[in-house]
Amino acid sequence: MTRGRLIFVFLSLATVVFLVSGSILAVAESRQSDDGDDSFYKSLAIFTEVLSLVQRAYVDETETDSLISGAYEGVVDALDPFSLYVPADQVAAFEANRTAGVGRSGLLVLKERGVAFAVAVEEGSPAAQAGIERSDILSMIQGKRTRPMPLFEIRTILAGAPGTVVKLETYRQGRRREVELVLADYPRPGVRLEERKGVGVLRLAAFHAGTPKDVELALTTLESGTPELPGLSAKDRLLIDLRGVAGGDERVAYGVAGLFATGELGTLAARQSPVEVFQSGDEPRWQGRVAILIDRGTQGPAEILATVLKQKTDAALVGDRSFGYAGRQELVRLSNGGLLQITDAFYTGPDRQPINDSLEPDLRVREDFVGLDEENQPPGDTILEQGLDLLLEEEEVEEKLAA
Repeated sequence: MTRGRLIFVFLSLATVVFLVSGSILAVAESRQSDDGDDSFYKSLAIFTEVLSLVQRAYVDETETDSLISGAYEGVVDALDPFSLYVPADQVAAFEANRTAGVGRSGLLVLKERGVAFAVAVEEGSPAAQAGIERSDILSMIQGKRTRPMPLFEIRTILAGAPGTVVKLETYRQGRRREVELVLADYPRPGVRLEERKGVGVLRLAAFHAGTPKDVELALTTLESGTPELPGLSAKDRLLIDLRGVAGGDERVAYGVAGLFATGELGTLAARQSPVEVFQSGDEPRWQGRVAILIDRGTQGPAEILATVLKQKTDAALVGDRSFGYAGRQELVRLSNGGLLQITDAFYTGPDRQPINDSLEPDLRVREDFVGLDEENQPPGDTILEQGLDLLLEEEEVEEKLAA
């Protein structure tokens, strides 16, 4: 098929997707208007008309199943990056690899406007060892272009058996790279406490069942001191690093937040009302001053923790905007044998507002060098240095935030 014909197919699919999306919106509007049913059926009629015209008038023969499948994918793609439609013939592969998640690659990939990109790369993972970085664009995987590939297919490949070699073509700042990623089971990163400029820096690289206990142990170490942290002097200040931390267990984030705050910490909110309320009745384990480092790779549980500490302890957020999604996905079996993964609720902070948009830092520090080659990286860690300065220079805090 020629390039021109392919473009025409994509435009046709876009039209179908638009009409289906309009139909869904019409359903929602019908609950609030008397003529909603008429509007809904009119949209369905137009959709059927366009589908019929494409089948009869398009230059090449078309397959109805392919057109409809493309429409399904377009509908969920318009919702959020985590909602997926899986065709019936791909469900078995999807389910077989779903439990592995990013545990074989350490690479969280999402798509936006058809472009696949790395949202986060776990420390010490095969993806990190292969030199993949946040914001890298994945243009090809296993010799196939990622633009037309459904997201579930990309994730299935990245969750393959240990030892599988995944060949990627990536772009970073316009520079093409060929990468070989060897999938493997690897130890997940834990909690790490370091000292910088006399301040404790707590790195949370993941949120799993043992994270709250690990954080509590780190806080005890911070208060009592240890020979491994000889320069620690500002024991009433803590810098929490959540940059590039995506995915994990959302409930664990509330467990960690309970070490710093008490009372209602947040909820799991569906369309109509809260499904679950998260609270802490214990005395906060830490009551000192806190600043939190975030960036575009901060997502999910990390955003929950940042939100709770911001609202309950007035913690300052430093860095760049977060990703903007902390939702719960539900799997729905479809009558055609396919599978729908759809966001059915969002987690919230104490203000009960859903975390479905980026967190804005109090002190914005842009990392314009993200994605540059190693030899072009500027010295030091700009966001970390600014976070430390914010904690140490209390007399200038208000002035910094105002700026």
